[in-house]
Amino acid sequence: MGMLDFIFKNRNTSSKKETEEQPEIVIPEVKEEYKGPETIAETNYSTTIKEKNGVFERLEFKIAGTSFHQPAIKKAIKEAKEHSFYFDEKYNGMSNKEILEETFDEPVFEFEGAPFTDCSLKLEPDNKYDPEAIAVYIGSFLVGYIPEKDFSEGKKYIYGQLTGGLKENQELNPSASLRGGKYKINRGDEKVEIGESDYKLDGYVTIKTNLE
Repeated sequence: MGMLDFIFKNRNTSSKKETEEQPEIVIPEVKEEYKGPETIAETNYSTTIKEKNGVFERLEFKIAGTSFHQPAIKKAIKEAKEHSFYFDEKYNGMSNKEILEETFDEPVFEFEGAPFTDCSLKLEPDNKYDPEAIAVYIGSFLVGYIPEKDFSEGKKYIYGQLTGGLKENQELNPSASLRGGKYKINRGDEKVEIGESDYKLDGYVTIKTNLE
């Protein structure tokens, strides 16, 4: 072996050894930091918010026709009182003494704002007044309809989602909350009066788009 061959062989061996000993460089995956819910779109009938576990489009409306469905709403309340902790507290947790001391001429409702989660929407293609009617149910009770008045675009959008517009990674969830009904009121700082108005319902539809 000549001198040049010996030097060249040693150089190759040294270079190979350095390559084998060099640690593998791992580049860590950079994940975008979650900064909380972010409003990404708004229309005149909905707001869309991006959250960590999905994108949520929320529509709000006043359920129509509740005056014709008072018995059904009362039955839904009765069931909710038995099964939902949202109906455990009455009159905002206020005693008659607190109502006299802290309010005046303002009704304090028995279950104001209490939510119903067992809600569903059903199409009524045979409805003689509106073939695109969307009925709102709480449990098995028909309590009203998605309104046409002041919410025609929103109703049309929900109808489209219910008739094939939802994508595979989307789900539609309706809910409602209570307004009105039984109340207590302080009218003269001497005693609490009890009254009752018609029950009304606020409606909500949330369309969730799963990101994974």
